Amino acid sequence: MSDLSAEIQLRPTRIGFLVHPADLASVRRIMRACTCLWGGVYNPIIPVFNKPPNEWKSEVYERFKGAAVAKGYVRFFEPDVYVEAEAGLLEKAGLGALREDHTFHSQVITLKELFEPDQDRSWSEPEFGLNVHDVLGQIYKTEQKFILRDKGESVLVKPQRANALVESVFGAYPTSPDMSYIQQAYTDVYKPETIDATPDTWRRVFRGGAETPLRVTRYGLNTERYWYHDLVLFVFDPSRATDLIDLWNLRLEPHPVLPVPIGWFEALADDIYDFLESQHRPVAGNPNGVMHNATIEFGRSIRKTDAERLIKKIKPGLSPGALTLKYWRNSIWIDHRNDRVHRDRRLKVVASEKRVDLILKKDGPRLHTAFEALEPEFSGRHGKGEHRWVNVLRLSNYGNKTIAALLPFNTFDRSWPGLAMGGERVPIGGEGWVYPQRFKNLDHYVSLLNPEEAIIGSLKQLGIKAELSEPGHIAKQMLEHLGGLWGVHLLADLETLKLLNKMAGGLRRKRNDHETIEENFELRTARLKEWTDLISQRQEKGAHGSELAKFTKANIIRLGLETDCPHCNAKNWSTLTSVDYRVVCERCLKPYDFPQAGLRDHNRNWTYRVVGPFSVPDYGRGSYSSLLALRVLSRYRSAMDRMTFTTAMNLNFDGIQREVDFIAWHGDEHMQETHRPPQLLIGEAKSLGRGELITPSELAKLKAVAEKLPEAVIVLAVLRDHFTEAEKKILRNFVTWGRRVNAYGEPTNPVLLLTSHELTMDHHLPSTWKELGGKHSKFADYNHTRTLFAFANATQQIYLDMPSFDQARRQYWQRRHARRLARQSGAEAGSGIANPPIPPPLT
Repeated sequence: MSDLSAEIQLRPTRIGFLVHPADLASVRRIMRACTCLWGGVYNPIIPVFNKPPNEWKSEVYERFKGAAVAKGYVRFFEPDVYVEAEAGLLEKAGLGALREDHTFHSQVITLKELFEPDQDRSWSEPEFGLNVHDVLGQIYKTEQKFILRDKGESVLVKPQRANALVESVFGAYPTSPDMSYIQQAYTDVYKPETIDATPDTWRRVFRGGAETPLRVTRYGLNTERYWYHDLVLFVFDPSRATDLIDLWNLRLEPHPVLPVPIGWFEALADDIYDFLESQHRPVAGNPNGVMHNATIEFGRSIRKTDAERLIKKIKPGLSPGALTLKYWRNSIWIDHRNDRVHRDRRLKVVASEKRVDLILKKDGPRLHTAFEALEPEFSGRHGKGEHRWVNVLRLSNYGNKTIAALLPFNTFDRSWPGLAMGGERVPIGGEGWVYPQRFKNLDHYVSLLNPEEAIIGSLKQLGIKAELSEPGHIAKQMLEHLGGLWGVHLLADLETLKLLNKMAGGLRRKRNDHETIEENFELRTARLKEWTDLISQRQEKGAHGSELAKFTKANIIRLGLETDCPHCNAKNWSTLTSVDYRVVCERCLKPYDFPQAGLRDHNRNWTYRVVGPFSVPDYGRGSYSSLLALRVLSRYRSAMDRMTFTTAMNLNFDGIQREVDFIAWHGDEHMQETHRPPQLLIGEAKSLGRGELITPSELAKLKAVAEKLPEAVIVLAVLRDHFTEAEKKILRNFVTWGRRVNAYGEPTNPVLLLTSHELTMDHHLPSTWKELGGKHSKFADYNHTRTLFAFANATQQIYLDMPSFDQARRQYWQRRHARRLARQSGAEAGSGIANPPIPPPLT
């Protein structure tokens, strides 16, 4: 029986080449090396520098310098492995942790080592990636060895000196003797015409469809593009390494690219005109007259005046709107987080994919599974490197909830977690978990983590020792009874919680500033009618799935018989298995006869008791409110949100000890590729009570945790429908502190507030707020719950009457502007100059 479903994708190894953006010779070598690799045209080139090249200065913002820019490229492309054009670039790019020996497989080599023959060989194979020689062998077997009715044209373009035009547009093979066999294979398979690089060559390739070495690297690969991804004609200077890097990387963005060397622009002006006209056509199925149109983008080394002069070389008569001009590069090195603005992400390149059902096993300390790896049919069984191709595994959001299917990205440090055989580290990113492949016809072992050990391991990487607290164990046991967060809906009712807490007994601890007070309470029973009335009330309010049988099946309550001891008048409760004609009193321990002839009227001897973790007092030591908060976070938009979580934990860091009521990672997407790492959530949950549930000391403890975990979302939940005025006052200060701006213009620690309105919602959040009406209904549309940040922002306005984050930022800048004007006015008054009128504040 399958326990877990997953999606597996086969794609080429994505190699990140690290190079200085002024190193033209290395850029040429990189491009030639990529021409020898399957999928090589989609290997990113990552520029590493301290001082940006002159042509890039206007686009590299002040707060993104040197290593920050390289890190931005790494986040966008998420390479599997890295190749340095020169030693030391890895550390300059902020990837030094990858050089440490955390893995059996090398993740970093130099450009020289990429194709370096073994001592006993005169020919070389790639250390990373799959040799395109295997591709050429497949093409010959399936296509070229036959007599084709319509034999396509193929060319081999001779490289030029002092520039990389041929390498970047058509593809060129390395000239070293140990790699000459690859070019010879291309020649043997295609019988190409060897020609010079000219505008006519460009026409034969891009208008006539002639085969080139660079095109061969795309064999068998599918790319995911949408209707709005129109053609980009990229005009570049092939003698500038910066333009070459931009052109090469542009192919990993979703728009199809047509490279145009600047020296050929005038000669190709009529061809460019034809491309622009052919692309200008109506969008299929759009009734509003929306048109496709191509874009001419100029490389950053080309001055705008020169670009404008070239545009005039295109003959007149273009249809209106057929041409869009662009003089800048998409800032892919910046992690744009405004979800309201559409920005293209990395092009999805896949050879094949399939959905599978995985069987979970446990014959050791960890759960594990295995999958039958996808493989290129044209690859040889054996090869040199460990990373010949990769399989990407993405676990489904459904199925076994005891698996940590959602994990934080380890882009810059792969020392954790070990998800392959023997604890081997694998890259975790937006696509999923990346497993390198070397051999064919093998299953791949997958080591799995449960949510608790995953979060403990992740926090350990951040210098935090974590372990489940006593309330954490209680909440974990409750989840086991309820069958996971889905079953928490049984607790989503205040009257139910009050009754459960009334029935609970045991030891209750109260702490004050001086001592801990302990109180003992016996378990209490509730009559059958109390529960049937409660269930009827819940069903009248529209609560679904709250039948009494579900409470007994989940072992929340258990039916038994209650009798009175004739010796001490104590009430005794007996389970159905322990009741007998003779009963022993729980208090005085004396036996007495079961009162067969003295039963209470209306079957009132039949009563329920809470059992297991639900018998813990103080609302399960706060477990009810924390579980309800986790339920909201897992489904505030839909029931498909991806989340890995753990219940209450004790945290120890920097000599500080703190307890939090839950910790979670929340992902924005489901089975689709995501691009932002999961957001960390830290929760504090309070049960029903009078007075101030949120205190300054509690917020001070949370603040210490948040300072250790910047960008964590702080969740504050209370099991009542409001915050007191005293709570609002201290919460406003706490929210303002959490709103301190990070490098992306976002609040560093957004604060999300939950009350009983959200904790007991029956459906999803927008409908709950809409039904509440009043202030809540103003935030019931999708825009206020589309992200955790938007959700937090809405709750701050609803419950604290605070301005939105954007409004607060505008007010801040208006006050700052007014102060600056006042200072200027005072300085001019002191110099004897009449005060000028103060303009209205900026909006």
